[in-house]
Amino acid sequence: MIEIVENYENYINSLPDLIGKSYYKAEFFMQKLGLKHATYYRKLKSKSFTHQEVKLITNLLFPEEILIQELQKSEEDIKAGRTIDFSDFKEKLRTKYNI
Repeated sequence: MIEIVENYENYINSLPDLIGKSYYKAEFFMQKLGLKHATYYRKLKSKSFTHQEVKLITNLLFPEEILIQELQKSEEDIKAGRTIDFSDFKEKLRTKYNI
């Protein structure tokens, strides 16, 4: 458990570098996080993002990993039989969007 906490702390400490090396501008993160300029830079400097903000930043920094996780989860669902028939899927879409 201590190792998990230490890894998280190391990750939080590396966030400013990861954000700086990303292809996104600071404005993009500010917009996605819903933070004002001063608040964003204060949190970045003091490394005081909430865990929800850290999760969102991570998703923005590593979209490929999120996609891989979703695909693996989908494969597990298929193997476990957690699927629906295409006609049932179409019917749910029609009901949801009133088509």
